Amino acid sequence: MRYCERHEMHNCADCGPRPPLSGGPTDEWDGWPAASIIIHASGKAHLPGCTHIVPADIRPPVYGWVPAPSPGAWRRLAPSSPLHATQGNVERVAVSRCQSCDAAQ
Repeated sequence: MRYCERHEMHNCADCGPRPPLSGGPTDEWDGWPAASIIIHASGKAHLPGCTHIVPADIRPPVYGWVPAPSPGAWRRLAPSSPLHATQGNVERVAVSRCQSCDAAQ
């Protein structure tokens, strides 16, 4: 049984291994690690697969991201526990979660 540190649960469907592609079109999110947290200039954090953002648009200076956040980082996100980007625009800081991404967890 695999433990998902991002969502702090076992057998997380969102973070499990992706099935291999069988010659079909490539998913736009395939290049993003499942545990990534993407930070918009507004301070809002998103997860890979969010319908509010287009993967091709995720680049500095508008976005920063954390490809390997610490365990529980998504749930701790708040003004009192901000998350600083480690890649892209490293000046970006997340202080809130996208409601759609959060609801999908």
